[in-house]
Amino acid sequence: MKKAIALFISAGMLLSPVSASALSAEQAEGYAEGIVSFEKNKNHISDSDSLLSGDIAERAGNDNADWLAIGAVRAGLEDRTGEYYTHWKKNINDKYTHDGGLDRDKATEWHRAVLTAQCLGADPANLSGIDLLNDGVYSRGDDKPLGKQGLNGWVWALIAVDSCDWKFPDNAKVTRLDLINTILYSQNADGGFSIAPTDGRSDPDITAMTLQALAPYRGCQEAKEVTTAAVDYLAVKQSDFDSCETVSQVICALCCLGIDPDEDARFSTLTDELISYANDDGGFAHTKDGLSNEMASAQALIAFCSIERLRSGERQVYDMNAGMAEPVTETVLITAANRKERNTTLPNTDELRPWSVKHYDKETKIAIVAMILAIGVVTVAAGIFLRNRKERSK
Repeated sequence: MKKAIALFISAGMLLSPVSASALSAEQAEGYAEGIVSFEKNKNHISDSDSLLSGDIAERAGNDNADWLAIGAVRAGLEDRTGEYYTHWKKNINDKYTHDGGLDRDKATEWHRAVLTAQCLGADPANLSGIDLLNDGVYSRGDDKPLGKQGLNGWVWALIAVDSCDWKFPDNAKVTRLDLINTILYSQNADGGFSIAPTDGRSDPDITAMTLQALAPYRGCQEAKEVTTAAVDYLAVKQSDFDSCETVSQVICALCCLGIDPDEDARFSTLTDELISYANDDGGFAHTKDGLSNEMASAQALIAFCSIERLRSGERQVYDMNAGMAEPVTETVLITAANRKERNTTLPNTDELRPWSVKHYDKETKIAIVAMILAIGVVTVAAGIFLRNRKERSK
């Protein structure tokens, strides 16, 4: 029943007027679908098969493949994840069996796995006995520091635990407040953030990722100035955005903050800049006029997904809690952090991954819209019939 209702809502959205913007919703979806086509062609996957199958599924658990899976699922472009999940779980188990975990130094390998698990409908806290959240966040003390690879270890840990409002266990070596405060105190004087905290060498990519992590706390007194200064830094540094990945990360950050780049004068050319990396094969290149590659395409897909989710009022791309986006409220940090201490197991995945009309081909979309119109016509006709009958009875 929930799926049927969601289908009717999605079909109704197809009939809604498109808001005026530099990049329309149809264009954003078109570029996203182009990326899917590029990846299928590159990996010899037929149009009728799932994007997350074949060669891509065999690479499940690796960097590019997982980001592609996250982008495709969160954009509503793919829900056939069974083959990918099978390979992903096997690859995770193999790494634990042979290496004792996902990576010796990079905590972000666990953080990406947490996000991927939820997109696949798996519980990252109990993957056949493996607790990705514990190993990637809760148990990382001085012996396995989150920051060993730099600030992004803290940033993606916060994104991972906030992705489904995971509750920290009592014996955790870090707390949610530890994560937030470490990030807040790492800001450079120019408003940006860097891999090596407070070293003064701010980087647009790290700054954008940091804003994605801090987005849920932008209404907190302790975080307002930090996030505002970081956005100002990105606005000033746009001439330094020299790759598709950087532009994509900034767009994702702005959308996480509730800022539509097309409606903010400071970033009004940013979506055009992203499109300038597109190639005729549907993929996106790392640098302009370069060949399409998987990482750039996956990051662009997440950027387009972020734009669509913002404009439709959905939760941001890494917020996988159920329901529509919640309004930002002014509060203090400890209150906001405590509100997120909620889940110890994965909630209903039907709520996390609602169906979308995008899963259907063009003919099916047309049929759904026609059905909606037909129901409307029947409803009007029935109303007229009942009114006339009532008048005759008088």
